[in-house]
Amino acid sequence: MTAPSLAPAPAPPSRAGDARLTLVTPAEPDQTARPCRAAAVRPLTLRAITKRWRAGQNPVLDDVELMLEPGTSTWVGGRNGVGKTTLLRIAAGLIHPEHGSVEARGITVHQDRQRYQRLVSFLPAGDRGLYARLTVEQHLNFWARIAMVPPARLRRSVGDAIDSFQLAELRCRRVDRLSMGQRQRLRIAMTFLPEPDVVLLDEPLTSLDSDGAELLAQATTRVQARDGAVLWCSPEAAPPDHGFDVSWTLQDARLVRT
Repeated sequence: MTAPSLAPAPAPPSRAGDARLTLVTPAEPDQTARPCRAAAVRPLTLRAITKRWRAGQNPVLDDVELMLEPGTSTWVGGRNGVGKTTLLRIAAGLIHPEHGSVEARGITVHQDRQRYQRLVSFLPAGDRGLYARLTVEQHLNFWARIAMVPPARLRRSVGDAIDSFQLAELRCRRVDRLSMGQRQRLRIAMTFLPEPDVVLLDEPLTSLDSDGAELLAQATTRVQARDGAVLWCSPEAAPPDHGFDVSWTLQDARLVRT
């Protein structure tokens, strides 16, 4: 799921250096391992993704493949404008590639959009996704409904988000009275609130202090602990100190292992 905007009211041949993330479950898994991990369907699979914005232009993404295994976190870096956000938007099911396919737990957005949107949650870059006159708690309640959280666990999910991201003191405060860092913490809480299997993060550390960054790290760890996966994009030359399982750089429309 992707949050609404801020408002005043409510395959070509491969080239040298290319790399593809293909982490395959061993043919004979350890029988002592957790059964759910051994049998789990891959949280997110992007196959042969090609995207052009206009006919005749060079592709932004050219035959990109990215496969996220259960319980892993992956970082994708690259300069501004190289196509990282486009990759995330395709993974979130918001835009479609010219060629290739995207699956979350073996389901495409065309097969079952509701199921797909329940599985995947997307934090866009920037400070959007908030309504100026709504309070923190009103945002979380609103977003829980947009994200199709079952009514039976809606109140618990909102309460957990408030506790997990230390928003109790801000729950009754309007967004237009929050600092940029507090707004970012709220946006992150909204992203994790539905307990998705796949979390897509676009420059999530923007405006966060060290406490906020630690809360984000704890949230990503919880996703991985339930055999989900995290895909984190940011423009740094090297991955943030977050303990990523795999790191890539997007350059010349291809993913290159770093």
